[in-house]
Amino acid sequence: MLSRAKKLYQTARDHAGFKRYFKNTSWLFGGQMFRMLLGLFVSVAVARYLGPEDFGLFNYVMSIVALVGVVGQLGLRELARRELVESPERRNEIMGTCFVLNLVAGLIIYIVMLLIVFSQSNNGLVIGLFALLGSSMLLLSSLNYIELWFQSQVRSDLSVLASSTSLVIFAVLKVVAIIQGVGLIVFGYLFAFEALTLCLLQIYFYHKHFGSIFQWQVHWSTALSFLRQSWPLILSGLSVTIYTKTDQIMLGAMLGDETVGQYSVAVRISSFWNFIPLTLSTSLFPAILNSRKQSIKLYKRRLQNYFDLHASLAYFVAILLSFTAPWITLFLFGEAYQQSGQILAIYAWNCLFAFVGFACSRYFVAEKLFTFVMCCNLTGAIVNIALNFFLIPEYEGFGAAIATLGTQWI
Repeated sequence: MLSRAKKLYQTARDHAGFKRYFKNTSWLFGGQMFRMLLGLFVSVAVARYLGPEDFGLFNYVMSIVALVGVVGQLGLRELARRELVESPERRNEIMGTCFVLNLVAGLIIYIVMLLIVFSQSNNGLVIGLFALLGSSMLLLSSLNYIELWFQSQVRSDLSVLASSTSLVIFAVLKVVAIIQGVGLIVFGYLFAFEALTLCLLQIYFYHKHFGSIFQWQVHWSTALSFLRQSWPLILSGLSVTIYTKTDQIMLGAMLGDETVGQYSVAVRISSFWNFIPLTLSTSLFPAILNSRKQSIKLYKRRLQNYFDLHASLAYFVAILLSFTAPWITLFLFGEAYQQSGQILAIYAWNCLFAFVGFACSRYFVAEKLFTFVMCCNLTGAIVNIALNFFLIPEYEGFGAAIATLGTQWI
């Protein structure tokens, strides 16, 4: 048994493909871990500095921006990921077409939502934050296809370098802003310029290693083909964003910004661990997808191992967070966020659904089960809104956590 395991290890170690994917996974995992730890540190510092009310207002606006942004993406991200893996020779056509579609749709939706926010809110801070964060997210989502190309070419080191560099620069600037005692709107500017810097760094690395973005081409026949395939993904993406963000929007509308701040801390700690399935799915799934060309049996075996790994890690994280939630929130965020620990003990079990969800999303796109995904996610969005509507008035943040967990389970 030991000699066989040793032989398998030596074979894998000497295999060029294994080395390539192991190096790519190491870059992704290390980069994600570094970014998540640094991001958590900055979030803790900003949350402590702003307090539950201002931190809640910031997350309330970010939730609205996320809801707008996912519609503007037109469901093209996962579609583009699959196409770039299967047809890398068409990269200029795929990336150029997706970029233009994303930019035009995002711009229209952003302007409409800006007008709605302006007409519905008499809070100038809300309007200003939405304008800053929305415009930066629009640009970032339009150029996100560069990162997908890096991943498809097993060159995640380039996306890690770009995102880590941007994160470090603006982490330092946010700490300086806290020391200087600036207002909330300054953090809006910092988040906006962080997104812009990340875009510029991605363009630089793409130009250095693969060519200019000015070589991208728009093929309207490809655009129509993508839109015909992606409309279920648009509804799916919107539905997912609704049942992951509507809790914070409804909490803000029904109970105020401080409750959103308490709830957002629990969400932030739970979401911290998403770098694990994101890294695994980003790095390993191209190899699983390629195995389908060799053998259906091999493809299914790799899928089973892939899902087993995600589920095992999810149970470990969920149990760990659930039992240590009060101490984690008290240690990181202080007594002002004491209620967040109790919310986290419930919300932590969303890790199970989040981990497996990352694995499922790649599989569904590979199998082109777009309508099935749309039906599942639309059901989830409807159930989540209904549960939040009934549970939030009675149980506040705990009700929102139960509603999210119940939605994911259903």
